[in-house]
Amino acid sequence: MLLPHLPSSWAALTFIAVLLVPSSLSATPPNPAAFENSAVVRSIELGGATTQITTSYTVRSLQNKNGVYVFALSKDDASKTSWMEAKLKGSNTPLELKRSTDTDEPIAFYELSFPKALKNNETATLVLTTIQAHASEPLPATVRQNEPQALAYETGVYVLSPYDTVIQRIKFKSPSPDIVSFIDTSELSKFAEPDNKPAVKSGSTVTYGPFRNIRGSATPLFVKDEQQLVGVHYMYDNTVITVPELRRSAEISHWGSNLNIEDKVWLKNDGAKLKGHFARIEHLRQQVQPQTAQPHVLKDVVFDLPANVRDPYYYDTIGNVSTSRFRPATTRKVAGKKSSPLERLSSLELRPRYPLLGGWNYTFTLGYDMPLEDWASYDAAQGAYIVAVPFLTAIPGAAYDDVEVKVVLPEAASIVEVQPPFDTDIEYQTHYTFLDTVGRPTIIFKSKNLTDKHAGLIYITYKVDVRAHLEKPLAVAAGFLGLFLVATAFRRVDLRIHTNKKKQA
Repeated sequence: MLLPHLPSSWAALTFIAVLLVPSSLSATPPNPAAFENSAVVRSIELGGATTQITTSYTVRSLQNKNGVYVFALSKDDASKTSWMEAKLKGSNTPLELKRSTDTDEPIAFYELSFPKALKNNETATLVLTTIQAHASEPLPATVRQNEPQALAYETGVYVLSPYDTVIQRIKFKSPSPDIVSFIDTSELSKFAEPDNKPAVKSGSTVTYGPFRNIRGSATPLFVKDEQQLVGVHYMYDNTVITVPELRRSAEISHWGSNLNIEDKVWLKNDGAKLKGHFARIEHLRQQVQPQTAQPHVLKDVVFDLPANVRDPYYYDTIGNVSTSRFRPATTRKVAGKKSSPLERLSSLELRPRYPLLGGWNYTFTLGYDMPLEDWASYDAAQGAYIVAVPFLTAIPGAAYDDVEVKVVLPEAASIVEVQPPFDTDIEYQTHYTFLDTVGRPTIIFKSKNLTDKHAGLIYITYKVDVRAHLEKPLAVAAGFLGLFLVATAFRRVDLRIHTNKKKQA
């Protein structure tokens, strides 16, 4: 069984997703004369806890052998950005992307390497996709139990770039046409066309621009003097889900041929907080009349689990929760081989003990077992095992503030290589459990500010020799043998008090 999405070469694996963590970087400023932006279009998909932004850059090389293009984000946008990916338009292969400035700089620069350097006057279209966490805020901040919810999003109207831009526009796409308001100011007319309005609403889309002939804008002076904040106030009829903490434990057992996953989840509805008191009668009325229920109240959570999951369990601080529904799926065979367990997904629907209104929290534990053969393989050339462990189970649209994943390997295993799906902090420990003698190597991954895009696979290569496989059964056998010897010795020892019959006579 091949591992799901196992890379053909470990050395060739390149991490494309960018995780923004504090670092100390120094780089030369980008050359503004290297490129010209013929057209820049930014599309912002407004959401709840996460916001997806897609920016298309049509660039023209002004020099020969131009191999590096530089993107720019403001400090505020960079601090909110959790995930980033860049591609050539029409290609599915992400390009290498790395941050080249420190996190405390007013402008964040990201260097993109072209697969092939551009010639003079050669053009290319780049697509930069970013996901921001906690970028939208409830407005108003509190609502009553039977009132709808609205969110507000703000950002700079001009797309920052170290290069001159011929034309650019920015689009806000709301989940529904019900837009409460949007910022429309005449101060945007400096770069706007004289006969056009700077901002236009059409259905569920608000468009700012086009703006023409913008000089290199990735400077603190431009941000201070020219950049203008614009935003959209929109109705949001979904739950704003945040996971403040997630603690995952993955334990690998060769003797049981099992991969056990256990998640301790802190769940929060980050939408508009409840104004006043919770009314149980109103809640029951909404259950009887679903058309009156507010969709921003979290009533259940659906997890898409891999195929062949077995023995799922779900409990909270009170005890076992029976309000859950599990729909298992199995892998199928293709040409006599099993398919990936991620091709067909099992569904686990969890219903908390109470509805989660805005600002409410719920803590629970979710666990399940999976066949180890679906996630591990043996490399005879290295004499090592390669196992894939899911980093997290994604909740669509959720923001993860703090995630810790602990992978427990078999006892006495030796770690050869660790490949996380993105850059993350790694710690190594030793875990002891029942009948262990030398303990189990444990790898702990710690990350912050994640989204469902980070639900990748951790690949771990490790070796377990024959002695390690036999260590536990030998330890158990030695324990039972010692117990039998002690019992035999006690049976042979006579502890009764005997009297001397000759002396009595």
